[in-house]
Amino acid sequence: MVKYKRLPLETMVNTRDLGGYATQDGKITKYGVFLRTDCPINISEHDKQYIIDYGITLSIDLRGVDEVETTPSSFVNVPGHTYRHMPISEEHRIIRGDGAKQPGPPQPPKDGKNFDMGDSYIGILEEGKEWARKVITLCAEWEGGVMFHCFIGKDRAGTIAGLLLGAVGVGMTDIMMDYSASMSCLRPKYDKMGASFLPQKRGRPDYSWGFFGSVPESMEAVWYYLQEKYGGYTGYLKACGVTDETLQKLRDKFLEDPV
Repeated sequence: MVKYKRLPLETMVNTRDLGGYATQDGKITKYGVFLRTDCPINISEHDKQYIIDYGITLSIDLRGVDEVETTPSSFVNVPGHTYRHMPISEEHRIIRGDGAKQPGPPQPPKDGKNFDMGDSYIGILEEGKEWARKVITLCAEWEGGVMFHCFIGKDRAGTIAGLLLGAVGVGMTDIMMDYSASMSCLRPKYDKMGASFLPQKRGRPDYSWGFFGSVPESMEAVWYYLQEKYGGYTGYLKACGVTDETLQKLRDKFLEDPV
């Protein structure tokens, strides 16, 4: 089956393969091993079957408890497919843009200033070390293909994608590029959500603003933070309790020699 960078699906817009990235030691990440996706809520039968046929046998739901209760994944109780709910913590709830820990659409900060999500991702990684250990270990040890998602597939999923890529030696530029692609892929979903509070640019909402954006600087902030405090992604994962054996399993599963 042909492998894609962005899967040609009907109802999911931000489903992307982590294959095709060069590592610093001359390897390349395999296609068909890890998919980062937006949430599979009420997806078409075509999309569900396409993902199964793509070789994905495990879906990891990174959303909070309330999100899962309100809008369950379409991959719950699918024959031949395993579903795991792995929130950052059992108390994890949606954190809106205005800081309120409750369900609801993101809102701009009360001071009206723009922001990127880098500090939020650093906070997730520091507070969620056990979460990171469990998710990365499961990804490394699972024999089949794995998809992981949050709600729109940008923030929590983007954090895990960065860890997977960084752990096997993918460089900063490619990690930032992979993260930033969400800002383009999510336009159809953002248009449906509406965002009247956003500033306008050329007569359209500026989706590079705040919560909606996935600007490179957000993931760049994570890169430099992990380099300075832990010596990089593998150092951070070891501090979380990920073993050398698990990191090697991840490399063996995820990397291949270029053709």
